[in-house]
Amino acid sequence: MLLDNRGGTDRNQLIGFLIIGAILVGASFWTQSLNPAPEETAVVDVAAPADPAASPAATAVLSVDTGFAPTEVTLQNESVTLTWTTAGAQLKRAELRTYKNWQKNPLLLLDDNHALYLADGKQVETRTWPFAVEGQTDSSVVLSGSKDGKSLRLTYILPKTGFALKWRAEGTGWANGTTQWRWEQQSLRHEKSLNTEALATTVYGWDAAEADDVSLSDGSDDDDSFTSLAWLGYKQQFFSNLLTRDGNWSAVEVASTTPLETDTVHTRNFVSSLTETVQEGRINSAGAWYLGPNKYHDLEAFDRHFDVIIPFGWGIFGWISRYVVVPIFDWLDSYGLNYGLIILLMSLIIKLALSPLTFSSYKSMAKMRVLKPEIDEINEKHKDGDAAQKQQALMALYNKAGVNPLGGCIPQLLQFPILIAMFRFFPASIELRQESFLWADDLSSYDSIFTLPFTVPFYGDHVSMFTILMAISTFLYTKMNNSMTPNTGNDMMRQQMMIIQYVMPFMLLFFFNSYSAGLSYYYFVANMITFGQQYSMRFFINESAIRAKIEDNKAKGGKKGGFQAKLQNMMEEQQNAGNRRIRRNNK
Repeated sequence: MLLDNRGGTDRNQLIGFLIIGAILVGASFWTQSLNPAPEETAVVDVAAPADPAASPAATAVLSVDTGFAPTEVTLQNESVTLTWTTAGAQLKRAELRTYKNWQKNPLLLLDDNHALYLADGKQVETRTWPFAVEGQTDSSVVLSGSKDGKSLRLTYILPKTGFALKWRAEGTGWANGTTQWRWEQQSLRHEKSLNTEALATTVYGWDAAEADDVSLSDGSDDDDSFTSLAWLGYKQQFFSNLLTRDGNWSAVEVASTTPLETDTVHTRNFVSSLTETVQEGRINSAGAWYLGPNKYHDLEAFDRHFDVIIPFGWGIFGWISRYVVVPIFDWLDSYGLNYGLIILLMSLIIKLALSPLTFSSYKSMAKMRVLKPEIDEINEKHKDGDAAQKQQALMALYNKAGVNPLGGCIPQLLQFPILIAMFRFFPASIELRQESFLWADDLSSYDSIFTLPFTVPFYGDHVSMFTILMAISTFLYTKMNNSMTPNTGNDMMRQQMMIIQYVMPFMLLFFFNSYSAGLSYYYFVANMITFGQQYSMRFFINESAIRAKIEDNKAKGGKKGGFQAKLQNMMEEQQNAGNRRIRRNNK
């Protein structure tokens, strides 16, 4: 299946950005008839296991000393059930009790797919040691083991609520200097779209020295080394395994690899080495271990910058997501509404907030429609003449009329960060996970009204109805805007806009068919609201009054704005440069 193809970068997301930008900018340009115009990092071996399909934890159990009969011990609260095995003192299983996987089975964040152990070179690996349960209560367990003069005592404490447990490691008999914690995991699949989940699965960490997050590439093999990490995490689309330390990891090596193409159970393979300091033969370190959902406010509450793992986007896009979109979503969610209704209300609120920009854009289109007879006359006069002279004549008309050809484009561009913020918000929102609306059974994943008996390249094996509605509404929106604006005579721009009108909606069917149904639904609703806004604005804009204002500006000699003046000067300079080249060639 195409959905299970996990190689490369997130092509859908990259192309999605480009498509959204092209549609918005291109439609606006055509609509407005715009003219062209701090220790050193230790070197450690972090190569992936020779057999990526083998489970790290299972390997540990098999290699424990012959004759040792391992036992299991479990800690549980209302959120999570954790099970350790005394074979290597490994956390064998982690079940998130309040969540299910896409098949409605218990969600196992760890299930014999994980190993965390001390590795002193290749001769000593504590995952091969036999451990014993030294002590256990309802909320804690102590595992201890020793071999060849070395000992290790691990203490885990699970609070009554939440997904984070405290850990402490104490050891004796170790060589002074440093040793490494080896941390391996094959991340298990939890979501309907394996491809989407795999692309969202990567490594994150927090660099305490730089006060900034670090990460590996999404959806592709990668490796890196870091220093001064306050925590390191294996992040999946909606769930994460985050390991923190009191103090910082002085040196960390991490690698991420892609499972075999035939593996439909795992999303990524991770291997890390975290340097541990040994003084006077002793190991003594502690921290917290989070195994739970990527829920923004829960992660933020830890005050350890865990929330950076949620991909809201960089710069202004992330700012809008965190401080505009999330508060609106939380406010609506507090009323216990269906999430389909919440998305509808979010669209209304955001569109109403942006209505002044929409009104400004529509008013600019009205001005251009009023000027259409003069524009057509200039086009006819210069249809066989110099294109630069025609553009100068058009700019002179805009100047006299007091019309800015970018008057409708700029308001549209100001709305672009909102579109991108929503593009990042919906696929990353665990609140939408497995929430149904109409025919969609999971708004965080694709909706399907029909499963094809075959796979269409770049499309998939299902038909997403929300994507179809979004594509149709985008086509109608672009066509409506094109019909409302005059032809400035720029044939190249006209051809490009025709391509956007007919080709881009078709391409949306392919690029968004496997994306979040909530996202496609939001864009569809936003387009429909825009139709209503533009229809209603006809009653508030008097084109006769606009005509009178334009004639008044002409009588006064026009009003040239700063941008118009620069654009006209640039065109004049281009024409003069062309004339100089002609004169030089004629000599």
